[in-house]
Amino acid sequence: MDSQPSLLGDGELAARGTGIRLRGGLTPAAAQPVARVMLETAVPHLARTFDYGVTQTQDAEAVPGVRVRVRFSGRLVSGFLLSRAEDTDVAGEIAPLERVVSPLPVADERLMPLVREVADRWAGTVPDVLRLAVPPRHAAGERSALTAVTRHHAEAPPVPGPDEFPTPSGAPASYEAFLAALTEWLSPADDGEDGPRAAYALTPGGEPGTGWISAGLRAAAITIAAGRSVLWLVPDHRELSALTARLGPLAPHTVRLSADQGPQARWSAWVRAHGGAARLVIGTRAAAFAPLDDLGLVLLMDDGSDHFAEQRAPYPHAREVCLVRVRQTGAALLLLDHTRTVEVQRLVETGWVGSIDMAREDRRATAPLVLLPHADGAYERMPPEAFEVLRGALGRSRRETAHGPVLVQVPRAGYLPVVACARCGDLLDCPRCGRRLSAAGAAGPFACAGCGLREERCPCQRCGATRVRAVVRGLERTVEELQRAFAEVPVIRSGGEDIVGSVGPEQAIVVATTGAEPYAEGGYAAAVLLDSLWPGPGLDGVGKAIARRLRALALVRASADGGRALVLDDTDVVVRVLQTFDPVRFAHGELTDRRATRLPPVVRTLRLSGARRDVLDVLGRLTAELGEGFLTPLFGNDGEDDVHTRLLAFELTDSTAVSAALRAIAAHRSASGAAVVRHVLDPLSAL
Repeated sequence: MDSQPSLLGDGELAARGTGIRLRGGLTPAAAQPVARVMLETAVPHLARTFDYGVTQTQDAEAVPGVRVRVRFSGRLVSGFLLSRAEDTDVAGEIAPLERVVSPLPVADERLMPLVREVADRWAGTVPDVLRLAVPPRHAAGERSALTAVTRHHAEAPPVPGPDEFPTPSGAPASYEAFLAALTEWLSPADDGEDGPRAAYALTPGGEPGTGWISAGLRAAAITIAAGRSVLWLVPDHRELSALTARLGPLAPHTVRLSADQGPQARWSAWVRAHGGAARLVIGTRAAAFAPLDDLGLVLLMDDGSDHFAEQRAPYPHAREVCLVRVRQTGAALLLLDHTRTVEVQRLVETGWVGSIDMAREDRRATAPLVLLPHADGAYERMPPEAFEVLRGALGRSRRETAHGPVLVQVPRAGYLPVVACARCGDLLDCPRCGRRLSAAGAAGPFACAGCGLREERCPCQRCGATRVRAVVRGLERTVEELQRAFAEVPVIRSGGEDIVGSVGPEQAIVVATTGAEPYAEGGYAAAVLLDSLWPGPGLDGVGKAIARRLRALALVRASADGGRALVLDDTDVVVRVLQTFDPVRFAHGELTDRRATRLPPVVRTLRLSGARRDVLDVLGRLTAELGEGFLTPLFGNDGEDDVHTRLLAFELTDSTAVSAALRAIAAHRSASGAAVVRHVLDPLSAL
């Protein structure tokens, strides 16, 4: 029997065959008329895909990854179209997409595997991670960026050869070996193995403060010349500005992404990277998720910086996001720093990352000579040795020393290194070991860097008063004192809202707070590091103090070039590391101790905070889900505080189970309207 001719078009026949019906009588797309949409929401139990219909008119632009607007619970909300499907489990009619916001597929196959793994690792939701990964859209910025992408592909600037960025002078043989391994891996004969990975603890050498730029640029140029892309993260705008100024012929191939950009500039830069108009993306932690084609190398400077800790849920650390990218893509990795974090040392000792090492004698020769005061100076002024170092560098001494700018570093953050009674003026000593006490503020808490004592209250032994005052050399006071002592020499202030990026080679005194030290052309001739930089009691307290000091010393010329630094720290282990400029040995010893005591990064940590009954409810559910012994209590305030906190540890191998349980519990409590209990995995400075 001959079939009767159909009066319907092919597309309508296909849609009718799927059984998809759209509200309003709209005609669904001929193929895959169902859109799986992830809403942009902070509500945990809504962090899943919802099915919407794709109309015939939306078919061409509703591709996976685009931003869309949909109607949810009577309101228009934004979301990401993650995939298309032929059918749906929804009975009856489904709502159509209201509109496609932009044809740009931002949540595409390059980004989503990273987003999902970050959400899994930190027990977060996909919408939370997408909010970190994809900046807010800016229509004007998108139009200008797409134009720039088209122009770039039509008139692509020449790619510079690696020889335009020579190997840094004095680099150790192991750095040369890394470059050779990188070049071989990038060759057409590559057998598909993962790229080389290494951690490099630098000394000032011939490029005080900026040697990390030369080391990274050489590796980046090799990678880009081979046709691959590079992601390079730095802590803040100071390093970003210094790196930008040294890009040279790589500048036309570079996109900058940082949180200090305005909405239009940031979205425009993100779109240009997404469209392939950049082979090198540089930026702060905002660039950790930057979309790049054919990622070949990830560079990270100063991985232990607090700037890399994300302040929004699920609170991933940029270093760990980069490590996830390296594992997923097989890209090469180069970690640059003047110190060595315990987290990176663990990767080195497991064999996953190699170590670029320098012989001990070479390390000491390429670092500044560290001097110590002969005796404890009065806490109301700088010791005499400080003025001797200043006069020598400024050419006002008969001693043969290097001449040039001098850095004077003063504390900015952490515990007050020396405190006195606010009533009688006596310096406060530790009641246990007799060393000077430190304090977080005028009313405490108090701590001792020598024996580890920590007390909320510590009355003065003379008069019994409980309030203290700081006895430290602050920024303004130090500037005034040096201006009086060296009236004919410029005194440059850097700190607070007025941070200086760089200074010239001329003789000057630069007074800077921690983290605000300007780069000096040719390096500082000398440095005076005032007071102690101990950030207070905590697992990473000594390590952070060492890191802050080493980053200041890295700005000073090598001892072979006359560079000197006077250090006023009174913590023995800090002084030893500074004198040898060998942070790797300290990191190894610290990691050994943490293995013995089962502390991070040998284990992972979980912090729960909220109302006491809610925290205990979540803890009980976790124990029921995972079993007894899965979580080890480390800390908990058992009182009836408004905010109750529990800190727990668990094995690295249990990460998947703990994260899945946390996400399920958060979704269940959200759906039932229970109060929020904040959970943070691997919180910064948890101990």
